[in-house]
Amino acid sequence: MGTDWHVNRDDAGWKDYWRSESPDTSSFYTSVQCIGIIGDGRTQIDVDVSIEQSFKFNVNGVHITTFLTSPRELEELAAGFLLCEGFVDSPDEIICIELHDDFIVCDIVMDTARFEQVRMQQSTGTESLSPVKSTICFEVKDIFNAIDQLKVRGKAWRRTGGTHSSMICDSSGNILTFSEDVSRACSVDKAVGKAVLKGIDPANCALLTTGRLSATMVAKAARAGFPLIASKSAPLSEGIRLADEVGMSLVAFARKPDLYVYTGAHRVI
Repeated sequence: MGTDWHVNRDDAGWKDYWRSESPDTSSFYTSVQCIGIIGDGRTQIDVDVSIEQSFKFNVNGVHITTFLTSPRELEELAAGFLLCEGFVDSPDEIICIELHDDFIVCDIVMDTARFEQVRMQQSTGTESLSPVKSTICFEVKDIFNAIDQLKVRGKAWRRTGGTHSSMICDSSGNILTFSEDVSRACSVDKAVGKAVLKGIDPANCALLTTGRLSATMVAKAARAGFPLIASKSAPLSEGIRLADEVGMSLVAFARKPDLYVYTGAHRVI
């Protein structure tokens, strides 16, 4: 059995598509051997496994968090995290991002009092998020077409089954950025980071992901300024509550021909 074991367990329509692809030679995944127990038999097989790596993240000389992430697009990860966690309001406030062997260093424009306030809000969950003001709307067909691209572009997922995908699309469903990562939160940070570094305004876009829509994920979208967040997966109760509180549209179980709009239905037309 070859390295296409994961796709062979998925719907048949993707098998030939997978075989026509060139392997990704980056550090996204590695090949390992395991024992496959198939029926009554055992066989040694080679499979592709997603790589997870640890990176310490320091901002203005302070350790903020440690990412467990796919070891690529780390500058985008840092920029997206700073925006999605409320450390900056725009990329103009990021002075520098430096990448080292196992840590990422950033300097940002923020006074000490504000910096400590954001860190405190992170640890206590006491932050009051600003309401979403964007009046932009999204057509159901465009949401479906964009959601389909999560699978089309999720090359590492097709090889390993071990990644999440996130992307940013405009109100016409055009994909502006895409990212895969072993962490659903890091996949969001990377997709957002790519967008803001390109000068894309989240207020005119939707954030789509394969991950569950928890309060953490909704808060990231709200801080970045997205009016709509959508997922192929389920929402969680606190994610729904927070989306409703800030006036964000939350769409989940978006799988043709159906989707469910839990909050902000006026933006989905």
